[in-house]
Amino acid sequence: MTPLSILYLFLSLVTAVLASSPSTNLPSEIFYWPITAAQPARLARLAYDPSTLKSTLLDYTPPAAEQDKDNKQNDLIRIGFFTSTPTNPKQWVGSLVSRSALVSADEKPVFRLLVDSQNNDSYHVSMSSSKSTLSPKNKDTNAADPVEIFRSEILPRPALNRPVVVSPDGKGPEEVVEKTLFQKYWWVLLIITFLAMTGSAEPENK
Repeated sequence: MTPLSILYLFLSLVTAVLASSPSTNLPSEIFYWPITAAQPARLARLAYDPSTLKSTLLDYTPPAAEQDKDNKQNDLIRIGFFTSTPTNPKQWVGSLVSRSALVSADEKPVFRLLVDSQNNDSYHVSMSSSKSTLSPKNKDTNAADPVEIFRSEILPRPALNRPVVVSPDGKGPEEVVEKTLFQKYWWVLLIITFLAMTGSAEPENK
């Protein structure tokens, strides 16, 4: 067996192992934190695949409906999770929603999870409502997914603080002025004019 065939078999084996390996689902917990509460409570638990951005809502435990309708502070609830930052190992990140959006029987929550494209960690969550019901007896195929995963994109950054090359006389580089259309193709116009003049000067055949 030649070394080339051995290398081919090795690469085929590695490809088969990678293709057969199951995708990794990263767990994530989302908490709800009322404005008047001292500690948050778990709202939902989900898992997502960072490679395919497919997600699964494992469980959902909404808060109880507020009895005191006149207390506006109890109607505001923070949803989010804790993450680690260089300055704070337990940093709260999230958004603010109303309690009615979590306890409504007609509208189902749709979580939007933002995932970092470099380390696949979630760094923000928000929520919207969907009026489609997802009960097993009456499942709507057009209903929105309970979890939507969005990956951040690495955008090109401008080159700042770039050194400027200065000539010995202290002047910077001269900007190249783009030529106009006439300056680029003046010779074409000259040829056309010459052909037109020589063609009109030829005597007509009688």
